Amino acid sequence: MLVNDEAILEIARLAPSMDTSASSHWDGHEGEGYEYKLAKDPFNFSNALTNTHVIGPVGAVSTKTTFPYKIMHWVLQIPFRLMGIGFKEFWRIDKIAADIAKSQGRAYDGDLMRHTLTMALISDRLDIECDSRLVAVIGDGFANMSSLLISSVPHSRVILVNLTKTLLLDLVYLRKAFPNENIALAQNTNEMKKALASTDTRIIAVRADDMHLLAQAPVTLGINIKSMMEMDPPITAAYFDVLRKGPADQTAFYCCNVDKKYWADGTVISFSEYPWREDDIVLLDEPCPWDQYRYHKQLPIYSKYKGLNLHRLVYLSKQIL
Repeated sequence: MLVNDEAILEIARLAPSMDTSASSHWDGHEGEGYEYKLAKDPFNFSNALTNTHVIGPVGAVSTKTTFPYKIMHWVLQIPFRLMGIGFKEFWRIDKIAADIAKSQGRAYDGDLMRHTLTMALISDRLDIECDSRLVAVIGDGFANMSSLLISSVPHSRVILVNLTKTLLLDLVYLRKAFPNENIALAQNTNEMKKALASTDTRIIAVRADDMHLLAQAPVTLGINIKSMMEMDPPITAAYFDVLRKGPADQTAFYCCNVDKKYWADGTVISFSEYPWREDDIVLLDEPCPWDQYRYHKQLPIYSKYKGLNLHRLVYLSKQIL
């Protein structure tokens, strides 16, 4: 089992290869002709702040952190913060998110704000402070949700599953914010067993092609935000399957994705057709209030996303092995 710098170096070594679990949605997003600088030097954090377009459709972060830009973001985020007032943990998590952004040398932007609101919602609906909380974050990107979990829930452990190029980005951002937290890379059943047994390891990295390893883990909460809409349906079904089969007595799952995603090849991915079950216990099922529009520094200040972004929080019906 590789840990810490060795784990990051191994992911960097594997990053140039295309994951077999990547969908056709990623075709044309490989940045052909561009070098993935982070894979060449994963310990130069400036490579994680730029050049991310070569990874795929993961977005970007802003490094503009001067006072005028901070004020701009804060003012434009007022409508979002008003949505957070009803969550008892929102202001605490909001402060944590700001500290994380500062530690990573990036702006506290709209994407991180949406994750802050999601974290506050989950904290409101679930016993997130439970000492045994093991969270699987599926497809994070810039380690937004993983960072919030590690920082805001002291006893949590995170299994971070992602496509290899994006997983490298996640781990580098986590390393920057939490240099003293141990990271383990699990690539087979024995390594997953060792990682789970290592109580001083709070971050377990898993490549998407090895996602079947989740079935070994007593995951009490799974989270997916806007990446299942980029997966082939059999891959989405496989994630639901491993979460249902996991040894935890109860597994909650928070999922936020667009109602329908139309791919260039004609594929249509529908949120309602994910493999939900009638015996799942639904805690929340509605349009996501903070994921309907985004803000810009020029006109129009606010613009709607294409499609309706839905979020659902359920306790999955379990399928015991």
